[in-house]
Amino acid sequence: MHESNYRANYPILEPTYLRFNSSLIEGRHKDLPNPYYKLKDDTLKQRTDYAHPTANVVRSIVNEYGKFGTLTEEKLEELIHSGGDSIGKTENGDTEMPQNEAQAQDPKSSNHEFYLKREEMLKHVRKALGTSTWSLDFISLLISSARPATGSSSLSPHIKQSLKLGSLSCDRINPRVLSRQHVESKKQEDAAKIGHGWKVQSLQKASEYIKNATSKIRDDLKKEKIYWKEVMEVLAANELITTVIAPIEQSSKTNILSSQGIAVQKRILAVRYGYADSGSNYFDSGLALLKKGKYGHLEFQKLNINEREKAWGGEYVVSVKIFQRPPSSTEMPKLIGQSNLYKILNDALIVNDDSFVSKVNNYRFFIFENELFWHLMKEASSLVSHKIQVLDTKIVIELYDHIIQIDKVDVDDESAKNPPPNLENNKKADNLLLFFKILLCANNFKNLEKHKVPPVAMRNDSNSRKTNKNAVLIKPIIMYSGHNRMIGKMKKILNKVLLDVNVQSAEAERIIQDELIIKQYVNDPNELQQFKTSRRCYNNDPFLKVCTRMAPTSLLILKNFGLKIWIELVSNYSTLHISINLKVLNVESEKIIVQSKFATKHDVYNCLLWILKDFRDI
Repeated sequence: MHESNYRANYPILEPTYLRFNSSLIEGRHKDLPNPYYKLKDDTLKQRTDYAHPTANVVRSIVNEYGKFGTLTEEKLEELIHSGGDSIGKTENGDTEMPQNEAQAQDPKSSNHEFYLKREEMLKHVRKALGTSTWSLDFISLLISSARPATGSSSLSPHIKQSLKLGSLSCDRINPRVLSRQHVESKKQEDAAKIGHGWKVQSLQKASEYIKNATSKIRDDLKKEKIYWKEVMEVLAANELITTVIAPIEQSSKTNILSSQGIAVQKRILAVRYGYADSGSNYFDSGLALLKKGKYGHLEFQKLNINEREKAWGGEYVVSVKIFQRPPSSTEMPKLIGQSNLYKILNDALIVNDDSFVSKVNNYRFFIFENELFWHLMKEASSLVSHKIQVLDTKIVIELYDHIIQIDKVDVDDESAKNPPPNLENNKKADNLLLFFKILLCANNFKNLEKHKVPPVAMRNDSNSRKTNKNAVLIKPIIMYSGHNRMIGKMKKILNKVLLDVNVQSAEAERIIQDELIIKQYVNDPNELQQFKTSRRCYNNDPFLKVCTRMAPTSLLILKNFGLKIWIELVSNYSTLHISINLKVLNVESEKIIVQSKFATKHDVYNCLLWILKDFRDI
């Protein structure tokens, strides 16, 4: 009874329909359940429900044949003659689907998507049912070989009719039993094979390590060859190669252990491109490590870059400009001279060459320029009272008729990339810049000579003099320019005195031009006997008077009107002040009329005017 109800609800195929083909497995068999069969089963149940006969019969008729308004006499007669089976068929013999099912298959119907999902679900169910039935028959037929009664109870009738019980069987495969001696020999063979594999694997790894080590040694040898070749090129270029202690960042890599087990810092090669061995007291010693690069080439790495070097160092060059002092303070100074930085950089720098020697040459040029500007700034800061202004990267020196400006210019600046304009005092600006550089070299040479002098024993009753190690570069320009200007003013004072004592203008000019004797720089070390016998004076060095830090002294001698006038101009090296010594002699009696020291030129003028007037009156 249970089986009949199950088959009524879900009409499972009879065994005669099972063909074990793909249509059965995929659920595409036409006799498997579908919504139409399910609807017919529901209609049959409603008609056999005797609890509500009238309502059930009416509902089943409506569901199967449609509404009563659509029924005609022809359809009823046809239903009576066919026994109720031809009411839903068309003229061609096809079954006409009920109205509700047609509405369900209509895409516009609201239940269309529901029926599609249900059809898809039933497809999967039929597929699973076919697969499970096939599996059950396979297992049952396999069991029937050992237990026929148990296997036949679950076997489908179609298989029972088609195949005999026990036609599908299986056997158990038992391993071959080996003797103990054979097992032991097998274990030894396996162990030998495993050991052989380990040996082969170890040999392969060892060979790989040896190949890698050989390749690394070959690469290191190639790098060392390149490195020492470039080191020899540096040495052949007359560069000074020395050893220095490894920097802090490399100390952990370069430390070695001594025989006592104490860590000792390793010394590495370096090249000296600075001027520390030439008497320079610049804070940058100018050392660069001979560092080996990635491919063995030398890399330029400066040693111990500090904050001062970051502020003062770099690729800069010193520039000198000369301006004409304007007649009024409201006007701007006029540029009348500029140093040729374009020519200096082209002559000094080596471009388009990445060799280590070229880098050393370029860095040597820049460190000298940085040191020169550092000394200029340091000296200018102590000469603020002498009309010198110190700005960020600029020094302004105000002379009597000119203004000298000293700048630090970057190599990428336009003034360094292009030639300067053609001005009348360009040569003077170049000479000033060259003067600064020569004075710096002379100062370094003097510092180097001091190391040769043996130290003097210090006594308790004597205080040691503190020597100034700073270079003197700007002070000679101020001192000598002021001294030369004072000589010109004395000539004008003498000319004015002659005019005031009723001497004709032409005669006064002739006397100043022909009879005035000017002995300039009488204390020049090259002219003094004590310096002529010294080894420091050779080939009449014009910079010796600057290096010895002697203040210039000049004489103006005029012999006329029976008088001999001596004017001695003495400059002070410390204060840059000029004192005037005046001496007037009577030529006949050789008697000194006046001998005095004056501080201003106005006092000299009054004194000379009084003497000449008084002497001519006599």
